[in-house]
Amino acid sequence: MHQKIGRDATIFQGVTLGAREIDMSYDLARRPELGDYVVVGAGAKVLGGIALGDNVKVGANSVLLRSVPANSIVAGVPAREVHSSE
Repeated sequence: MHQKIGRDATIFQGVTLGAREIDMSYDLARRPELGDYVVVGAGAKVLGGIALGDNVKVGANSVLLRSVPANSIVAGVPAREVHSSE
């Protein structure tokens, strides 16, 4: 049982990928899935059963609690979309 992280993902230091609440049973449905070529900036928190599409970029120190469509850039606390190429 492994968390899905797509190919060629870049995850910088101090990143948290996890559940939004304590989950001692390690339920994968409560953890994020990352698409291909995702970049997660240093110190970002990506929490909950959300999906990040291919080519998503998450800004440093952002707190992401919602799914993000492919080819988007999100940043902030809470993170919101700041650019989309679709």
